[in-house]
Amino acid sequence: MHFYEKETISLYLDELEILEDIITEKQKVKIYSHPLLGLILTINNEIQHIERYQCLYHELLVHLPVSFCAEPKTALIIGGGSLFAAHEILKYPSIKKVVLCDHDHSVLDLMEKYYSHAKMVKKDLRFHFIEHDGIAYIQNVAEKYDVIINDCFNLLNESKKNDFSLYQKLNSMLTVEGVCVDIIYRHIFDGSITHDSIQKIKEVGNIALSLVAVPEYPGILHIETIWGKNSNISQYCKATHNLFQKECITKENTPFYFFSPENIPFYLYLPPYIKNIL
Repeated sequence: MHFYEKETISLYLDELEILEDIITEKQKVKIYSHPLLGLILTINNEIQHIERYQCLYHELLVHLPVSFCAEPKTALIIGGGSLFAAHEILKYPSIKKVVLCDHDHSVLDLMEKYYSHAKMVKKDLRFHFIEHDGIAYIQNVAEKYDVIINDCFNLLNESKKNDFSLYQKLNSMLTVEGVCVDIIYRHIFDGSITHDSIQKIKEVGNIALSLVAVPEYPGILHIETIWGKNSNISQYCKATHNLFQKECITKENTPFYFFSPENIPFYLYLPPYIKNIL
């Protein structure tokens, strides 16, 4: 069996074995197995993650923004039903509460069935799942968070569709030391979306950008945006501000497979191509 997304730039995957094929009340969910890449989750025929690649995405999605926060205590994840982002943020001893808002519990149940990290997350008493539409949830939430992770929707398009700025709304949900993080929905070769998204973020707070490789997403190369009220957020940051990451630098074994807290300037380097788009 093979699979590919009907996009101009996308992966072609062959030798797939299908493990799950279900239709929930809200979407079509499939789990495949690949002989080299491990498990693959698709929702409505779009790849959500590939097991062997996922750390490239989720470690930078979580640990780079957290590097600007000394001791984050609360986090909100919008989407993220694969529970990889939740697993990464729960590695921090300072974290007391993680809220994950996703509209379909069936995805979390499937992840728990196949993945050890998902079992760990759901057993963690700091983890709280809210089954709700993401847009509706953030429109009404009053709680403030140290870290907000968008692992769900296209912020630019949803802002236009709902006629209010999701960037401003998410920024208003941050604590003084808080950070938001989002990987722009389209690849860097779609320059207009990259440019427009970044301009909207510049209107609401401090901003830092990182070029991220997401092999399983169309286009592969994407921009991670980090923004918020936190005064540490800067494109020219030279070292992590996070106390746990500082401890990890001095230890032989760390909880990171891909992310290196001692190499913050590497992640914040922007090649000329990106600078030209801006």
